[in-house]
Amino acid sequence: MNPSQQSNYWIGQLIGERSRYRIVTRLGGGGMGDVFLATDTLLGQQVAVKMLKERLVHETEVKQRFEREALLCAAIQGEHVVEVKDYGITNEGFPFFVMEYLQGQTLGQLLREEKRLSVERTVRIISQVCDGLFKAHSGVVMSHNSAQSSEVVKFVHRDLKPENIFLVNTSLGELVKVLDFGIAKVFSNDAECTNTGLFVGTFQYAAPEQIESRKDLDLRADIYSIGMILYEMLCGTDPFGCLQEGRLGVNWLRSHTSETPRDLRMQPNCEHLSIALENVVLRCLQKSPRDRFESVAELYQSLQNATGFKFEAREIMRALAASAQTNVSASASPDVMVAQQSTPPAIYSFPSNSSRPTRASQFSDDHNLQITEKLEKVLVTYVGPIAKLLVKQARQGDLPFAEVIDSLSQHVPTPQQSQFKVKAQSEMAILLNKLDTTTHPHSPTINRANTSGTGFASLPTSKTTVPIEPDFINRCQQELAQIIGPMSKIVLQKALAQNPSQSQLVDAIAKQIPNQAEQFRKKFG
Repeated sequence: MNPSQQSNYWIGQLIGERSRYRIVTRLGGGGMGDVFLATDTLLGQQVAVKMLKERLVHETEVKQRFEREALLCAAIQGEHVVEVKDYGITNEGFPFFVMEYLQGQTLGQLLREEKRLSVERTVRIISQVCDGLFKAHSGVVMSHNSAQSSEVVKFVHRDLKPENIFLVNTSLGELVKVLDFGIAKVFSNDAECTNTGLFVGTFQYAAPEQIESRKDLDLRADIYSIGMILYEMLCGTDPFGCLQEGRLGVNWLRSHTSETPRDLRMQPNCEHLSIALENVVLRCLQKSPRDRFESVAELYQSLQNATGFKFEAREIMRALAASAQTNVSASASPDVMVAQQSTPPAIYSFPSNSSRPTRASQFSDDHNLQITEKLEKVLVTYVGPIAKLLVKQARQGDLPFAEVIDSLSQHVPTPQQSQFKVKAQSEMAILLNKLDTTTHPHSPTINRANTSGTGFASLPTSKTTVPIEPDFINRCQQELAQIIGPMSKIVLQKALAQNPSQSQLVDAIAKQIPNQAEQFRKKFG
């Protein structure tokens, strides 16, 4: 059947285990697969289904790429990479995978409408692209043989372009998702998914070494592609004049491998761009990989330093924080390390009593400065010099201090997050009490009670989460698998990410499966 007939054939069909997904309509497609809007009949949600084209079903190499795209995206599990929920094969033998349904537009569509973007919007989008690629470049855990074995795999996207960058409007701003890892290359292994030795990718955005099909291609090929995209976003054209002159095909190959990129600030209406920003873009476009940025983390930091626009890239920030913590720990004396490990657990929380100030707006500028310095002093021991920037970002707006501390804890290495919260809450409780007494001499002080003989302040509103027993988690997964099948692992992971107690875990899972919530709750009495 021809492509249109194939697409029409799937409309209304049920596919997947237990006929779980009902195909609604075709959303689009590319050279390898068609994308359909579908309904997850089990969870009552809209999803996107990508299905391999009929003419490629019997192409072993293409089927491997298709399956690998699903596996790689599922392994990344990043905020800025499209989420893969399920994988299967239809009764007719067509491989497919199920993704989150994104509503918005591609960067390519946006650039066709607006031609060029502001520096601020450009930095905001590219910062998220860097964050999405960071986990792929750093390595993700891939399971083999039904999860009996696994390995850490690093890979390069190889097809970054505006059409593979998706923009979703949310209440918190523009969320960026990186799409289409179908031709991603594992660069920690010499094995290629293709054995043809031919170029794969998109000529307009491909790095010189990619065009030459070199086997040593690594993450810096993606950095070159980002440079091409950055150039286009800022000035509306490419660095070689190919688009303006209508040059295609072999001209792109020659431009990437031998032509010098034109200065960004020499392009029409680009003289306002800073030299620092131009240097960042042109460094991405160096012919030799060794002359480019070493990582997307380095590019991310340089781009923000050059423009003054700061946008948080969570995965990159966490890695920098972990690196800083490692350095701090390595330089600490043994006595200091023992003291840190032997500190008894305690939780401080801020009273809900409205007479006690808990927001920045309720303090003077001088007192707010003291609060900021106190938070920086606590955080710097965990993340290093970047603490000052993180505190500044967290204190934007008028959030309660408890929420500020929760936000900062996300940048602390996971094993030290609880310790950081305890220490920050302790220091803040003491400081707020002092400031409040200074401002309101007759106001009551924080109630203190010796708890479990520790001598630390404990307030009624605070709770210490008791670690969940592994057996209980396994039981949750088993019961959940009986109800919703392969999705159980993903639902459970999301619920566990909230660091809940046992009862909270049951509630968190139930909220994610509203149609089966009552059935699941009954399993736990």
